[in-house]
Amino acid sequence: MIDHYQAFLEAPSREGFLELQKEVQAEADYCAAGSFVDQLSDYCQRGRYETMFQLTELMPFAWVASPSAHLYASIAAEQAGCPDDAELERFLTETILQGLLETGDGTANRPYRITYLSDRHDLLAYFSLNVEKQHLVRSAQGTMDVVTATNGDQICFLLGNLPSNYCLEDRPQVRPSGGHLRLASKRLAATLPRRA
Repeated sequence: MIDHYQAFLEAPSREGFLELQKEVQAEADYCAAGSFVDQLSDYCQRGRYETMFQLTELMPFAWVASPSAHLYASIAAEQAGCPDDAELERFLTETILQGLLETGDGTANRPYRITYLSDRHDLLAYFSLNVEKQHLVRSAQGTMDVVTATNGDQICFLLGNLPSNYCLEDRPQVRPSGGHLRLASKRLAATLPRRA
């Protein structure tokens, strides 16, 4: 299972990230609507960095494709006085976010293929978009979550492998959150085109 992860990190590509997504989604503890990132966010907001650090040190493989999980791991490592670990986690954050960005372009024809519902927040934060409204659209590709930003832009997310018992109408809404950290970095922004 580590093979696809390592291969993607050594040579990031769209195909490599899609393979990593498949591998992660096959994990027994994979949960698209899972609470791991929410738990890290909560600990971060409350300043419980030691608890965050312990959790991220034991990060389940099912969460290795989450930009947010690695970002929180970076913060936890920095606060724990582990600058090398923090730098590694920043690299992982950027690389995983790059892979996520390469899955599509956010249009209805090429929606972003998210691994976790939290990926929507990550991409909206990267593009500095604030949510005005969202709705579900059924398409030949599957169910998409279409978010309209306050600037009028629409960005589409393919919801893909949500469990069959997951009620889409009850999915967590994408709301502006002061607690969600901005994922854009100067290095990543310099290598990827921004949405027009």
